[in-house]
Amino acid sequence: MSSPNLYIAVNNFSSLLQNSDGKSDRVERGSLLTLTAAPPSILSRTDNALSHASILWLRVYETEKVVGVNPECIKEIAPKVWRILLAVTDTEERYAFYMDHKRLREVIQLKPGDYVRVQVKSSSGRKERGVLCYKGSVNKEQEIFFGVQLMGSAVGKGFTDGSFGGQRFFHCDENCGVFVSGSKLERDWTEYPLRKSGKIDEKITGVHVETQKEESVLRPKNYQDHRSKPIKFMPRGVRQESPQRTGEKDQENADVLQSEEQNVKHCALEEQTLQAEDNPQPLTNPLEEEEAQNLNQPLEDHPPSSLYHPPRNCSPSSPSAEGKALSKGLELNSMVEVNDPPIYGVIRWIGHIPDCSEPIAGLEMEEERPSAYTDGTYRGIRYFKCGPNKALFVKLRNCRPDSRFYSLHGPTNQIQRCNSIAFRDYTSKCVEENTPPATGSEAEERLTGWKKGIQGHCNSCYLDATLFCMFACSSALDTILLRPPDKNDSDSYADTRDLLRTEIVNPLRKNGYVCATKVMALRKILEAAGKSAGFTNEEKDPEEFLNRLFQVLRVEPLFYIRTPKKKPEGCIFYQIFMEKKQSVDVPSVQQLLEWSMVTGDLKFTEVPSCLIVQMPRNGKNYKMFNTIIPTQQLDITDLLEDTPRQCSVCQSLAVVECLDCYEDLGITPGHIKQYCAICNKQVHLHKQRSGHQPRELSVPENLNGQAVLQRQHLQLYAVLCIETSHYVAFIRMTSHNRPLWVFFDSMADREGGQNGFNIPCVTPCPEVTKYLEMTAKELQQEDPKCMPTFVRRLLSDAYMCLYYSPDLSLYK
Repeated sequence: MSSPNLYIAVNNFSSLLQNSDGKSDRVERGSLLTLTAAPPSILSRTDNALSHASILWLRVYETEKVVGVNPECIKEIAPKVWRILLAVTDTEERYAFYMDHKRLREVIQLKPGDYVRVQVKSSSGRKERGVLCYKGSVNKEQEIFFGVQLMGSAVGKGFTDGSFGGQRFFHCDENCGVFVSGSKLERDWTEYPLRKSGKIDEKITGVHVETQKEESVLRPKNYQDHRSKPIKFMPRGVRQESPQRTGEKDQENADVLQSEEQNVKHCALEEQTLQAEDNPQPLTNPLEEEEAQNLNQPLEDHPPSSLYHPPRNCSPSSPSAEGKALSKGLELNSMVEVNDPPIYGVIRWIGHIPDCSEPIAGLEMEEERPSAYTDGTYRGIRYFKCGPNKALFVKLRNCRPDSRFYSLHGPTNQIQRCNSIAFRDYTSKCVEENTPPATGSEAEERLTGWKKGIQGHCNSCYLDATLFCMFACSSALDTILLRPPDKNDSDSYADTRDLLRTEIVNPLRKNGYVCATKVMALRKILEAAGKSAGFTNEEKDPEEFLNRLFQVLRVEPLFYIRTPKKKPEGCIFYQIFMEKKQSVDVPSVQQLLEWSMVTGDLKFTEVPSCLIVQMPRNGKNYKMFNTIIPTQQLDITDLLEDTPRQCSVCQSLAVVECLDCYEDLGITPGHIKQYCAICNKQVHLHKQRSGHQPRELSVPENLNGQAVLQRQHLQLYAVLCIETSHYVAFIRMTSHNRPLWVFFDSMADREGGQNGFNIPCVTPCPEVTKYLEMTAKELQQEDPKCMPTFVRRLLSDAYMCLYYSPDLSLYK
């Protein structure tokens, strides 16, 4: 059945047919129309001028109205042009796109894998870099849409992960893809340095022009004429010696895979050499061959996901085997070369095929070879789609970056790479349900081992370690994840909160692992939310991260402190500022916190549910103390205002405190001093204390001097450490009813080189418990060089200690 005649209006016009009210329907240029029969009322009026043969009766696609049209106002278009234009909803935009014949033809010829420029936002007109991943219908209608994975600075500016209307058409990271009409696209010629234009793109360097009498083409400086050197293609299992190559290079030639059909063709040629039929042709601009193109050829939809996944009877790629190729910077759409002398192509598929344990790459080659290549099938199974006689299957490890252009690409954008499909083997799943921290042996089993914790990427250790400390084994900060939005929150608040909750915290607690892609999404939000750049790629301090996170999520301060008669000040963490006391070599966090708050005359207004204490040091460069004991039970009773306290001498109810007595080593050295009325009088009779100024405490009226007072303690649950410029963490969990400390490093190992992947690890370190229970005197007798590695790092590299109140825990 042939398609109906299809037209586009190239002028604004009114229908030659009048309605009952005497007016005619208005048709805007750019409207699409289909041929239809004349209305019955016209057919019955043979004397009417409208029945003249020169008048066309068309149905307007947008309004379904039948109009009489002068043929001069319309142009007939091919079915595939119709389908491209149908996706453009604005008639004026559609008309302009149609009139730009060269760009229209260029868009029609685009295929998945081509580099493009795409207009993401209609208001800006700016076109972002991307790769075309899908071309076809998305809603069971005739319209042709284009699915594009964004690249470079556009990453994260999209609105899809490759899905549309609940159906998957291609795969990319969340908000890194778009679906657009053809009017929003153009081919990105800056990604194709070998243009048949006779000119060198200003953005491309390293390519020189070779002029011949017959023609002028751009060729790489290391170009080799394939007519002078035959290229060998051998059936599977046949190996032939080559004088130019030895060892691994010989194996590469033997590993070139061919389809079953190719084996039949080559069975009589196993010892022969196939000559290249034509010169290697550069990538050309199809616009220069307009006369050879026919817009009336049928337009074929490209399969939505064959580029990215193996067929159902093939297993996915092995992370370890594929990692070797990824370490070379290779992934889908990488430009590569194989063999020697090299032949060139682009990786269109990576996966496994039957009877081969190694990962295989499906290449779309630059040149057609009818006797050697296929259209993307191997042994009758389609793995990807390309032009006829252009697909070659090789072992992935035998692919090399295209040497003609590899040096031009510059260093890999690591932020963009985190959103690459190459991270698919390291991804983590979203967990919607609220998940409390695991306890007991379940926590140890779920959280410890390789590929556990949070995967590090691109200077992220400060954030990885801090998040692990905050949420892995404690619910003290879960209020951050559960606060419902209010009228003062921005539209993005819920999305940001849920990203942290469902993509990072819940997966960490349920599955023990979070991939770097999820953390990068949070880093982008943090960077966009404030004036300080660098959250996605630079080293930052944990305190800077905490401040920005609490700002973005509008979290209430974790605690309030104040000096007497001043307004309370909300804080996220408490940083210890003090002068070093020469008499103390190995202080505890208890001593340092009291020391700092007494010096500043500060008090907590109430017991914090979570207290983060920052040690007296300046980042990675300066430490005030070589060793600090992370106090396991932090007693904050004497640091609370309006709380009943015991006399430092007789243990009865205290009525005054004396900050001047703090330095006195004769009375409970190293502790805050407060006294009952009797002890206060006796203590200050001494001439050395006669100048002190004790201060009255607020004491509840119903308490008597002999009341039993409850101490207020906070439990240590995590320690953030820094050595040189790398942050790690120690976490306290409970296993078999006893404390078990574990060590977390988001970059404990690495697979591949610059373009490889970090592998996180969580390691049990039970020896830590023994040393944390030692006194300062016992620790001073220990030789740091003889301490276990984890113990030494904990005691000497502590940066922040995290405490929580067991009485105020969210999950009990």
